[in-house]
Amino acid sequence: MVSAVRTVLGDLPPERLGVCDAHDHLFFGSPRLPGQELNSRSAAGAELAAFRAQGGDAVVQWTPYGLGRRAADLPPLSREAGVQVVAATGCTRTSTTTSRRSTVCGTGSPRCSWPN
Repeated sequence: MVSAVRTVLGDLPPERLGVCDAHDHLFFGSPRLPGQELNSRSAAGAELAAFRAQGGDAVVQWTPYGLGRRAADLPPLSREAGVQVVAATGCTRTSTTTSRRSTVCGTGSPRCSWPN
């Protein structure tokens, strides 16, 4: 049993999550999807406010390292909208610079091989 959910504002008992969007992207950017970037702080705030107005309580933000997750923007957005935000972490597969599939895990970290 999970005793706490780690949000960008601190740990929370699971029963306090309320209505939860379990997979969303508040920020996102990929060279493989030009023109589909989510990079506006005001747009992210408006989406959270609209979700809250419809009864939403929590969002799990799934943008991984390397795709513009903007983790530093999440706590103030959470506070301003009154919506709990869980910042999931992870890596992203990339093949934009090599024919070999690989994984990028954060700025400056080494690439690790991805099984074929």
